[in-house]
Amino acid sequence: MRLWGRLRLFQAGLIAGCVQTAIVFVMTPLVVLFAQYRDNDSNVSGRDPAFSVISLLPLIYVVFAAGVALTKHRYVTLTSTRIRHASRLMSSSEPDRATGTLAICLFLASIGCASLALQPPPAILVAMNWHLGPHAAAPMLWSALMSVCVASFGANAHAAVDAYPFDS
Repeated sequence: MRLWGRLRLFQAGLIAGCVQTAIVFVMTPLVVLFAQYRDNDSNVSGRDPAFSVISLLPLIYVVFAAGVALTKHRYVTLTSTRIRHASRLMSSSEPDRATGTLAICLFLASIGCASLALQPPPAILVAMNWHLGPHAAAPMLWSALMSVCVASFGANAHAAVDAYPFDS
């Protein structure tokens, strides 16, 4: 029961992570199919092979993750209420200090994951040499995983910022 209580404190992030996972599962095959169609199109000449729709996939993931994280819904409001309550339980003299600290830490984690999503994948993923069609899967897997982290940390940061009283 204690684990479920802790997970409920970050419910907005769990929901956002699941939504981002669904977006990744829908967007990736669509982009891969579009890239294969575009690569097989013989009418277009002079296309730069270095520029591919697949190379934009990490940016697409991060943009969608930011949108998911910034979306206000009932789980963000509920998580915000839970964070405010937990912060007041931690310290009665400075009830909002934990909320502010949590918001800053989650925001920085979200920004860090976004920057990692736009970087090349770790060598261990590249060494696995998996492919989705003719495209290497490692960059897609890495940026997809990091975008789920962006959405999750970002939604929790959103809830923590909502829990922080700016009027005091």
